[in-house]
Amino acid sequence: MQLQIFSTHRERAATLGDVNTSSPVVRRRRLGLELRAIRETNTRLNGDDAARALGWSNSKLSRIETGRTAPTAADVTKLLDLYKVEDAERRDELAVLTREARKKGWWQLYSEVPYSTYIGLEAEASQMLTYQHVVPGLFQTEHYAEAINRATTIGLNEDALEQRLEVRMTRQRILTRSAPLEVRALLDEAAIRRVVGGPQVMREQLERLLEMAELPNVIAQVIPFSAGGHFGTLVGPFVILNYAHPADPDIVYVEGSTDPYPDRDGEIEQYGVMFDHMRAAALSVAATQTLIRNQVKDL
Repeated sequence: MQLQIFSTHRERAATLGDVNTSSPVVRRRRLGLELRAIRETNTRLNGDDAARALGWSNSKLSRIETGRTAPTAADVTKLLDLYKVEDAERRDELAVLTREARKKGWWQLYSEVPYSTYIGLEAEASQMLTYQHVVPGLFQTEHYAEAINRATTIGLNEDALEQRLEVRMTRQRILTRSAPLEVRALLDEAAIRRVVGGPQVMREQLERLLEMAELPNVIAQVIPFSAGGHFGTLVGPFVILNYAHPADPDIVYVEGSTDPYPDRDGEIEQYGVMFDHMRAAALSVAATQTLIRNQVKDL
């Protein structure tokens, strides 16, 4: 298969400017959590009662409080009036947060990206813990990204492919920004053994992995086949995103889920424990690099 890399994604990405600004998705989620906390602290209203008092549907208020939609400034004013928030400084803080939540993220320039909510959450994270059975998107070369997209997506047209490549390459800037994302990645051995896109593409990808491992904010380890079964065998790929701001709860994103979700009933803790157990089964960083170098030689 002849792989085609689009030049336009480099050109368009160059016009995006700074992609390291605050994320409207994170702000939207924070705003929803704060509005819910105010309702529960200041009033005895449950969500249904509050929605009814404003003449809203239950789903509208629920989507606001869970961060799935950004409320208008008028909506926030109505909620604060209902909740009897009279502190002018507090109202101003929430007005600023509302404006930030309604901005557009750079990823929203693209119509063919199915995981835009996740990208928005990733954009402002301070740390990522991830387990993957393919090379993670933040580490992928352009050729590998094209090959994996072509191989795994039925009916993918060229415009959609170009957009996905552009977004994936742009996302990687998060690793080299002034306050870079800290990544702790566990890769199933299949991620480096499976030849995606042919030997040349895979060799380039493995060499990129070795380069990424030199970054001070990146630790990548392989869980070898010899480790046998582990939590990830059945759970599958997942990502834990941690945030520096205390008002932003950590989230777990499970591969195949359409919506990342905040901690529910200790799920963050559960996945954190699983990650620690899996890391204990992984090769050391040095042994991982040796394994990757040997695989490069074999290709």
